[in-house]
Amino acid sequence: MFHPCFIRGSTASVRLRCVFSVAVGAGFPRLASLARLSYFPRRMSKKSPPPANVIRLRGVRHNNLKGFDLDLPLGKLIVVTGLSGSGKSSLAFDTLYAEGQRRYIETFSPYARQFFDRMDKPAVDSIEGIPPAIAIEQRNAVRSTRSTVGTMTEICDHLKVLWPHLATLHCRKCGKPVEKESAQKVWERVKSEVRSQESECLVTFDLALSEKLSLKESLDLIAKQGYQRLLVGEEIIRLDDALSHSAFRTPHSALTIIQDRLKLTAANRARFIEACEQAYHFGKGKLAVRAEWGGRPARPSRPGVPPGQSADETSARLEAAGAAAPLGPLHFSNKFHCAACDLDYREPSPALFSFNHPVGACPTCKGFGRTIGIDYDLALPDRSLTLAAGAVRPWRTGTGAESLADMAKFCKKLRVPLDVPFRELSAEHQCWVMDGDPGYDSSDPANSWPKKWYGVKGYFRWLESKSYKMHVRVLLSRYRSYTRC
Repeated sequence: MFHPCFIRGSTASVRLRCVFSVAVGAGFPRLASLARLSYFPRRMSKKSPPPANVIRLRGVRHNNLKGFDLDLPLGKLIVVTGLSGSGKSSLAFDTLYAEGQRRYIETFSPYARQFFDRMDKPAVDSIEGIPPAIAIEQRNAVRSTRSTVGTMTEICDHLKVLWPHLATLHCRKCGKPVEKESAQKVWERVKSEVRSQESECLVTFDLALSEKLSLKESLDLIAKQGYQRLLVGEEIIRLDDALSHSAFRTPHSALTIIQDRLKLTAANRARFIEACEQAYHFGKGKLAVRAEWGGRPARPSRPGVPPGQSADETSARLEAAGAAAPLGPLHFSNKFHCAACDLDYREPSPALFSFNHPVGACPTCKGFGRTIGIDYDLALPDRSLTLAAGAVRPWRTGTGAESLADMAKFCKKLRVPLDVPFRELSAEHQCWVMDGDPGYDSSDPANSWPKKWYGVKGYFRWLESKSYKMHVRVLLSRYRSYTRC
């Protein structure tokens, strides 16, 4: 009989163990040694672990590489040079990059792996210590007037996807940050704004009325949703009494519906958050929270101030009497909406952060970063000259001489000296020469030439209206330059 330990394992291992046991028992040492070699392999010599800062390649024979060994240090800039066809790309791209990328993709799940390009394993005996790799291949870049370092290296493509997640929107009117306010944030802000934690508040939302439905039909639909009260000004009325109320004798475009009325206690936190979520749902992302005092909801602005008493004195009087100063309605939105200014903003998108897209480009320069216009330093290059001597360069000869004569007439009328260097003229006279008479309008005969002086800027505006002529475009090009936007 055999020992029980020989029964374990696969069929082949059991047979080898049986042969070894029988050979030893029968006295056949040669057969026993063969069985021992078959089942008990020799111990392999331990390989030395690769250095942590080296990529070790052994037997590289990809393409025209001839089975060489190579150690590449990590954290160094390595340049591979050689003749054409010597195997530079085979080593860098087909071996190092292919193996690094292949091992990195193998760490993903089989589902995610199907979306990556399959890369063949390079012809190499072993590669040790290789990290994930990226490849930037050489290419002939196409440049344009909009090209920058960011567009040439495709960095802008990644940054414009990142910025919408990091950007903070500020209202263009009040300058305050605009963000989406969840029901939890509404609770936190109201708790910080209201002094008395036991005071009641109203959670309301506005519902626009349809022109196709009468007021009674709209109120019936609201009642079917379970709502019972409306807020009209500072008065709470029931839906049943709305039709007979004096406030509804005139047509309304919207109704303020009370979602809930509760105290700001810790026990009512879940109820408050649920009320805000419902108000957001029916109010199309907008709601208002009105704190109360004396059983009446807060006014949209400060309460009525007695004659001869300021608002601060009224607040001080209320505080002295033990009453909390009333707060106006606090407006909230779960969208990009400035409640204080009632302005809606679009969701940030990658196009908003691209100067090559009409949405994100500057409306002045169209994303070029500079504008072309008249450079008045070129029009008046030497300001030490007098007006009569030709301080305005385009008026020295040709058709510009007529404009010089026009200016001389008005200079005589307004007593502007023509024989004084332009830079020595008063600031008022210099502005008059450049800008013309105040209120000059070429489309109004009463405020245009010959009743008013058009100035140097008016002369160039007239030239730009004639830019369909070739010689005018040539003349304007002499006085144009680029300025940074």
